[in-house]
Amino acid sequence: MPSSQQSTRQRLLTTAKDLFARQGITQTTTRQIAEEAGVNEVTLFRHFRTKQGLLLAAFADLGVFDGIGDLGLDPAQALDTRSVLLAYIRQCYQALVINPELVRSVVGEAGLYSDEHRAALQGGFAQAQQQLANYLAQSSFYNHHQGIPHSVQRLEEDSALLHLLILGSAMLEVTTGSSPLAEPPLVEPPLVEPPLVESEDRLSWILDFWLRGAGLQPTIDESSGFL
Repeated sequence: MPSSQQSTRQRLLTTAKDLFARQGITQTTTRQIAEEAGVNEVTLFRHFRTKQGLLLAAFADLGVFDGIGDLGLDPAQALDTRSVLLAYIRQCYQALVINPELVRSVVGEAGLYSDEHRAALQGGFAQAQQQLANYLAQSSFYNHHQGIPHSVQRLEEDSALLHLLILGSAMLEVTTGSSPLAEPPLVEPPLVEPPLVESEDRLSWILDFWLRGAGLQPTIDESSGFL
């Protein structure tokens, strides 16, 4: 793809994310996005086909839909499975909490979405979820933990649960400024902005909670993949 086309596409994405965050998704039109990006509406549709396609691309550009495969880690060669999963949780969480305005807009307007908008977002999350299930299926640690192979349905259920924990914690952070494990609120507001990302302890808690629920309690057994 020529660099000029790449520049146009990125300019449209940047403009769309800014407008979605400032005035909401339902109140932002494709014509407005195109005009502020300095192109005509036909160009926008040539790149993204529909507003739903643009919304999906905007979220993908944040990294929200990046799958575990995008970490570039081979499940058959990953010695420390827990570290791999923790890196994935961190990646997903950061993609959401460092873009709070856009996430709040998406959450706040959820009741106004058309079926097409919902389908676009569901499709993006479903793709990431399937990538995680496929990754776990290839992981010798997960698939044969305690000598019991896991079914496809179990893989999908476990993948869905992990994403639910990540999304729930991130949504609570960006909408209320707290988390399930946050310290009690201060009487006086803090002098500095809170960190963008949960502490590693909290992210580790999400992972350990999921591991217990999936029947994959961490052990200090090198053969299990937890070092």
